[in-house]
Amino acid sequence: MRPALSDKQMMSVNRTQVLKRETLAERLLIQLRRQILSGALPPGQRIPSEQDISLAFGVGRTTVREALGGLVASGFATRQRHRLVVTDHALLGAEDVNFATLAARISVRDVYETRKLFEVKAVELAAEHWNGDDLLAIRDILDQMRTADVTAFHEADVTFHMALVRLSKNAALIESFERSRDLFFKLPNYWRVFSQPPRRARHRDALHGAKFEHYARVLKAVEARDPIAAGQAMFDHLTAVERDLISHLESPEVEVADDGRLAPAPTPS
Repeated sequence: MRPALSDKQMMSVNRTQVLKRETLAERLLIQLRRQILSGALPPGQRIPSEQDISLAFGVGRTTVREALGGLVASGFATRQRHRLVVTDHALLGAEDVNFATLAARISVRDVYETRKLFEVKAVELAAEHWNGDDLLAIRDILDQMRTADVTAFHEADVTFHMALVRLSKNAALIESFERSRDLFFKLPNYWRVFSQPPRRARHRDALHGAKFEHYARVLKAVEARDPIAAGQAMFDHLTAVERDLISHLESPEVEVADDGRLAPAPTPS
């Protein structure tokens, strides 16, 4: 017997003429989370299939896939042998539930629009205000990204962004950015892997290489004290990564590399 969704908590999410796909996914995620919190989908219950949810809520499979990924990312569901099972939300701490609420409302575009506001301005200020040996630490971080270790690359990646923002020497900007660290660097990584096959190493290496080139361009502009070029380089980088994340969600057939070029998605190993 298929698990049923509560008819009382159904919503009208099929108004695609006036809502973007990201908004539909966010609203569906909120509704699924409410069903879990209300007990309509109890702990240990298998979550209905993508097809069942798609029919029940009148949305496309891509929207459903993104919303289900959000449940996993926010701790309300776990994967067990190719199926999703409801987590006991009583085991989630208040901080986890708060982050889950946030994850239910925020899309990739929301995150990257906000990051651009912070980071484009930050590198513009960095180009104007760096002095002495400020850039030595940034170069060291960039060198740490010359690694095949995925975890080490990611850590250096985050550190690079944080260091550039600190180089702005704007206390308010730095404080605001650092307080948003989990949102900016944790949530997007969830979206990257939502219901998608792992990327082959060679494809991942190509993306890492493109990202390294973007960072070198940013650093070169900062070093030249060219705030316009630095801001543009950071804007281009964040836009490319945003497009890559969204394309990876929208289609398993095509990806957008960090340099903005279309490339075939890797075949699952």
